Amino acid sequence: MLDHALESAFLAVLQGNVLLSGTVSFFTGHDSDEHGLPAVTLSSKSEPLAGSSEVFRSELSVIVESEAHDNSPNEHVALVEKVRVCLAGRMDVAAKINTGNSVHIYGYAFAGSALETDSARFRTTLTLKVGYGVP
Repeated sequence: MLDHALESAFLAVLQGNVLLSGTVSFFTGHDSDEHGLPAVTLSSKSEPLAGSSEVFRSELSVIVESEAHDNSPNEHVALVEKVRVCLAGRMDVAAKINTGNSVHIYGYAFAGSALETDSARFRTTLTLKVGYGVP
């Protein structure tokens, strides 16, 4: 439940960004694995901090996928860069999320990225470490 709230909060920020609007489909880890490309999917794994029921840390995966037959590697890299730019303004992202009432972001940081390719798709996973609480 909390993971889905966190995913949905970040997803809303990405969906509302002019760099990505109309160019990509958005999903959470709770949506179907079958979806159109290009797509951004968010999936998180949270755990409470020091046994707290109100403060959590999470590893949030932001998965960017493109169809390999319809897009060049450079087009996929450009899409990943747009997602990075949207998430780079951490204070703005946190402020937008914190105006809602589902989760409160204390902070987040990029923790890494990984690129996978196969004959059908390009897939880049951006990993964020997120500290958050419930209002």
